[in-house]
Amino acid sequence: MRARVSHVLTVVSIATFAISLGVAAQQPQGGGAPGGGRGGAPAGPGLTLTSTAWPDGGEIPARHAGAMGVSPALSWTNAPAATVEFVLIMNDPEPVRPALSVTGDILHWMMAKIPATTTSLPEGAGAADSKTLPAGARQIQPFRGPGAPAAGPRHHYTLTLYALNAPLELAANADRAAVMAAMEGKVLARGIFNGRFMQTAAPAPAAAR
Repeated sequence: MRARVSHVLTVVSIATFAISLGVAAQQPQGGGAPGGGRGGAPAGPGLTLTSTAWPDGGEIPARHAGAMGVSPALSWTNAPAATVEFVLIMNDPEPVRPALSVTGDILHWMMAKIPATTTSLPEGAGAADSKTLPAGARQIQPFRGPGAPAAGPRHHYTLTLYALNAPLELAANADRAAVMAAMEGKVLARGIFNGRFMQTAAPAPAAAR
């Protein structure tokens, strides 16, 4: 009799365990974050910045370097739906400017108040007298091509596109610091594109004959 009761209890335990597994399998998986949350669809790709001028992380062509260099064509995708405008920054984080600064670098290009409907910038849009700026966009720093000297290592130049959830209120003489301060608390996403550059060493003079 005891053996039969034990057998019945074992069967009931197995059935209960199987039912609990079935219920668990039907529960939505994942955490509570938007896009990947419980019961939500997986998050899509983030804001992506690209260029046809050079591959991401590749060598920056001479056409886009130096004082006479032209700004590269840029395009981007996957901006958040709540984007109101963009800010674009290109900088070289390796030099210390001003000297002995903790966070100093060299700013090569900065454009603010790019409309949310914009998805690209044509080559040369960064010129001081550009005629191809999106309506409403402001050049804070016109494009200055990379100029890392041949005597040192290659420098890494970073283009960062910021998607903002609110418009920036900027004074007519706003500089980089003012723009960055106005952006605080408004950044929805960032897209980053990189390049490297070092000047070519001048050939040694031919020996006299």
